Amino acid sequence: MDLGGTVLLSIVAYGLMAVIAMLAAVMVRGIVVLLERVQQRRQAVAVPTPVSISVVPARDETALQVAAIAAAVYAVVGAHRLVHISEAARSPAWTTTGRAILQTSHAPRRTSR
Repeated sequence: MDLGGTVLLSIVAYGLMAVIAMLAAVMVRGIVVLLERVQQRRQAVAVPTPVSISVVPARDETALQVAAIAAAVYAVVGAHRLVHISEAARSPAWTTTGRAILQTSHAPRRTSR
């Protein structure tokens, strides 16, 4: 193949790529327009959702949990007075250990050859 044939082949390949890119752009634009129309139809047809409003005060789930814990302690231990119920304090040892494990797990292993 001589230089003229190579140049002609390059021009044809460039033109073919331009046509394929244009077809892909038109196809993407068509999909976008189609999805916009479908979304507009859904919004037009959408029925408002009924909302129920209650005037009854909400139940305090925490009080129910404390009562259940107190009943369980009374059943196991007997008649004792509970002085304080709260969440346990978190120790920094757990986070320190977790970070140490994480950081050493990614360290490269040194092997002798």
